[in-house]
Amino acid sequence: MVTPPTLNAFSFGCSACGKCCNTPPALSLPELFRHRDLFIGCLAIGRVPRRRTGERLRTGNHTSVLDESDVAAFDSIARTLLHHANGETFSIVAQGYDYPSLARCPALLDDGLCAVHLQGKPVTCEVVPLDPLVPDRFQHLVLAGRSQSAAYLGADCIQEGAHADEPLLVANGRIEDDGATNALSRRRAALELDHAFWGRAVFASLRRGLFDSAAALARIPPGGFLTISIVPALLAVAGASAPCRDWCIDFIDSQLALIDRSIAQAMTRRRLDDRHVTQELRGFANAYQRAKAVLSIPLTRNKESGDSAFATTVEAYLRGASLSS
Repeated sequence: MVTPPTLNAFSFGCSACGKCCNTPPALSLPELFRHRDLFIGCLAIGRVPRRRTGERLRTGNHTSVLDESDVAAFDSIARTLLHHANGETFSIVAQGYDYPSLARCPALLDDGLCAVHLQGKPVTCEVVPLDPLVPDRFQHLVLAGRSQSAAYLGADCIQEGAHADEPLLVANGRIEDDGATNALSRRRAALELDHAFWGRAVFASLRRGLFDSAAALARIPPGGFLTISIVPALLAVAGASAPCRDWCIDFIDSQLALIDRSIAQAMTRRRLDDRHVTQELRGFANAYQRAKAVLSIPLTRNKESGDSAFATTVEAYLRGASLSS
């Protein structure tokens, strides 16, 4: 019997070198609540290409031509995790925010290890180096691109083909590592919950001022993200119940203190390239203060006695990561 060749195979072996931990991670809103004293939260808005039958995807020496089933796989992800306006597709995710000049995740210790590895590490970090917005059968293209990127230069953690000293991660359009499969599933599930509990509401609130305006959309850099305050997401969940409102106020207080510390540290570094980030952080702080003023007004009796089932669901969602840590 002839063994079929292994196609589009990549191995991955993490040495905990910390090289890929060069920015704060994307987090679900419950994860951000849990790590509210470590990660400054924001919303990251990006364009996601809409795929077409016959389209050729190429990364390095790897090429795939999309058929109808491939496009259906991309569309399935887009329907549940992304947003659509005027023929374009967008992602809106909660994201940690920090000074790019630091070139490190706030959770990264001096020895290169993760400070929250055993205390609720964000699922995004477990997914690395895969991409939850890409169907499993095309993860080899993600790995091909990342193996050549500056962030992974010298790490040698992503190797093409099967290697005896590194676990096989993807091959033949499949995720071969059970841990990676589980992490991808959990991250997609978290993104779906974010989409349901606040993503659609945020998209609707921003539609006229951003998504329906060509001039405003020009603010999204090609291949990058537009970062805005996370306040719209907080307002979307805070109205569910008095406990949700109180948790959001507590989160805001922690974020204001963290922003103050971050700006104070930046002042001691005195880097010119930090100035625009400091301005944005001050904008975040102002948005938090305005939101806190709104949320400090108690809910009316009608709202407090409203849809109790919905309130319970939102509270359970926010408790997805411990709020007491």
